[in-house]
Amino acid sequence: MNNTFKLFEPFLSRVSRSFRLWKRSESPESFSVIFDRFREVLERNNRSLEIITDMGEKLGGDYLFDVMYIRKAYGELREEIRGSILNFDLLTRNRYPELHAAYERIDTLIRRMVDGIPSMAREMVISFDNIDWHKFREVGGKNAHLSEVKNRLKLNVPEAFVITTDAFDAFIDHNGLRERIAQRPDAMIDETAMKALQESILQGEIPAVIDIALRDALEKIREKSGDCFLAVRSSAEEEDGGFSFAGQFETILNVHLDDVAVKDAYKKVVASLYSSKAMAYQRQLGYEIGRMRMAVGCVVMVDAVSSGVMYSTGPGGNEGYLLINATWGLGGSLVEGKIDGDLYVVRKESEPEMVNAAYGKKGSMMISLKEGGTTEVRTPDDMEMKPCLTGEQIAELAREGMIIEKYFGNPCDIEWAIGKSGTISILQARPLMIQGEGERPAIVDEDWADSGYALLFRNRGTVVQKGAGSGKVFAVKHPDELNSFPKGAVLVARHDSSLFVQVMPIASAIITEIGTPMSHMATLCREMKVPTVVNVGDAVLTLKQGQEVTLYAGDENTVAVYEGVARHLLARGQADSVMMEDVYEFRKKRYIMRYITPLNLVDPLMNEFTPEGCKSMHDILRFMHEKAVAELVESARRESIRSRGHGNVMKLDISVPAGIIVMDIGGGLDVHSDDTKATLEQIRSVPLRAIIRGMVHPGLWQSEAISLKVNDFLSSMMRMPDIVSDSEHYAGYNIAVISKEYVNLSIRFGYHFTMLDCYCSDSARNNHIYFRFVGGATDIVKRSRRVELIAAILREYGFNITTKGDLIVARLANIGRDETEALLDKVGRLIAYTRQLDALLHDDSAVTQYTRDFLSGHYEH
Repeated sequence: MNNTFKLFEPFLSRVSRSFRLWKRSESPESFSVIFDRFREVLERNNRSLEIITDMGEKLGGDYLFDVMYIRKAYGELREEIRGSILNFDLLTRNRYPELHAAYERIDTLIRRMVDGIPSMAREMVISFDNIDWHKFREVGGKNAHLSEVKNRLKLNVPEAFVITTDAFDAFIDHNGLRERIAQRPDAMIDETAMKALQESILQGEIPAVIDIALRDALEKIREKSGDCFLAVRSSAEEEDGGFSFAGQFETILNVHLDDVAVKDAYKKVVASLYSSKAMAYQRQLGYEIGRMRMAVGCVVMVDAVSSGVMYSTGPGGNEGYLLINATWGLGGSLVEGKIDGDLYVVRKESEPEMVNAAYGKKGSMMISLKEGGTTEVRTPDDMEMKPCLTGEQIAELAREGMIIEKYFGNPCDIEWAIGKSGTISILQARPLMIQGEGERPAIVDEDWADSGYALLFRNRGTVVQKGAGSGKVFAVKHPDELNSFPKGAVLVARHDSSLFVQVMPIASAIITEIGTPMSHMATLCREMKVPTVVNVGDAVLTLKQGQEVTLYAGDENTVAVYEGVARHLLARGQADSVMMEDVYEFRKKRYIMRYITPLNLVDPLMNEFTPEGCKSMHDILRFMHEKAVAELVESARRESIRSRGHGNVMKLDISVPAGIIVMDIGGGLDVHSDDTKATLEQIRSVPLRAIIRGMVHPGLWQSEAISLKVNDFLSSMMRMPDIVSDSEHYAGYNIAVISKEYVNLSIRFGYHFTMLDCYCSDSARNNHIYFRFVGGATDIVKRSRRVELIAAILREYGFNITTKGDLIVARLANIGRDETEALLDKVGRLIAYTRQLDALLHDDSAVTQYTRDFLSGHYEH
């Protein structure tokens, strides 16, 4: 009986709460009570937005933070939003119960990430057929993208399933490894500790819950594909997301369709998460060591006749062409840069056309063994220089590459294989890091010999990453030599290698004798923005150890290596470094903040402006604010009808089209019963009168359209709402709730939000001004400049200022009535002055100029 009651307790609680709200709705409440609830919603929403801004700033890359900060900040945000929802329910008399479901859905997703709370429906194994977008974290980036190619694009992808990140958690916990993984990063990077951890994983026991699910998945594969082999591949949470992790984790090919073999391969892939090179990669890109989880994809092997990599857009950013790199057999040797494969350049047309082909000497090839595993064998003599692909296969590959690129909306790095039947199978599709044309200053055609530096070689090799770098040559012949790689050196090696990631953050350039622009190392070089050239020939012999050189890598494989530091080239082509803010911005969008900060509910008049349309906590706050204002206005309208013309809801009739509705809760207006509008002279609210007096000051209100940048998209956001005086719907109005000594003014111009709360009386102890501004639709740089301008002006008036991104909060208290009125006049002028000013703040000097103009009383833009 007790258990039954507990089962229905949440339902009974909701029924009870709804009943109390319904009973309360039978007796009309005073407008002052409604206003108190409205104000509580606004105050909690304001505190929530301040927390969100602070989180965005912290997670945006300017600060180092730990999980404790995230938990604390989100805990505070969660408490404020829940309190706001409670008051919102009371204010709206529970008119939007769907908002609770939206909040619970978003909160659950966030808390799963923040606190590691497992899903109530944990899946250990998921078939590719059953993967959809919200399972991204469970299956990892690589599996998520490949499943979309299969399920959405209907291209040929082998049968596959995923051992999920939930299974990873279960495996780690079952073997008591959680505490060891959670050690401090400096301990985790210790070589001995990492090897011991990897050995523990390899010797670990697979929990029964995974074992059962795995056996079932293998049986289903056997039913569909017969007695086949599997490729067991890594798919970490962030792999193939913002960064590729190319070559960082283990892939086990040609694994028996047997639970013991698959479990062994699974543990090897999981252990690779903690390898030296993987840890170095994570650390250098800003990932918290030990926090990443590993999903593992199990894909039916293709008995490949040929295989390779396709770039749907050339590394130089030429969108009209794609590249196909191909070899015989399996593609492992090719992506690791061990062999020189075929390279086909294809023009992207409705009927793709090959415009160039270079046939490499494919001296070796990787093949599958009948007993499992792979081996490298010598390529038959008659196949070494023979093209791997026919014209028809090249065209079909190009067509599929264009389809994949169009679907994902960005250039893609695609792995493929062709089996004995001639069918093309897609094995991977991940974002391709490229440099578009014009991103680097182009070097002019000049006489290289007359540049003042000795030219060591020119136009040899293939540009992987454009740019320029100089330093002393450090020739790497063995991976162990990377441990002594000096900062700023130019890495020179015979072969390219993904192990070079360990030194990429400190390498000024990379030059290899052999390699391909489609290797794992090439992908990493583009991510790290390291100027890189491969296939240059005798680089190790030409460039001497310790010799100071400069590499220039430009468009169309323009390559030059000088002796000495060629500063004119460095100035033109210096490569960007990997910035922490880029890394953390990626993490923010990919994870926690994508469920907190984005504003998807833009227009309250659109059909999707509903609780079901809320995809973030910001959406929930926006929904509550809009509906709370509408509820307050409607309540005030009803109050006005009940009070039979007492006139406490009135449109303000002033000389600028501010669209302000005034709600008087006590002595704020002096109007007659038949008045439909209130003039400036009829305002008795001391603070509102001062603000309006400032807003209508001559020369302040910019009514002409401002010339805008194309990307600012401000024209639609600057339009004033359509205001109809007799409308029963007050959506779009700006609201002033007033008494004789109080005003709470909420103003929205486009997507610029200003809130002003003030008490102005004869007692200085009770007086305060609270000013809050956030928003704008220009880019973040211009919005931040406007915040700087507002802050500079208010600081001159003695306000205490807090700025966070495009949010500014200004406070002032304990000020006399006369001073308060004077300051509110200035604030009113500032509101009008800055209404469209962000569109004009093209550089930092404009901030200084417009600040100076305002303070000196010159208001014309």
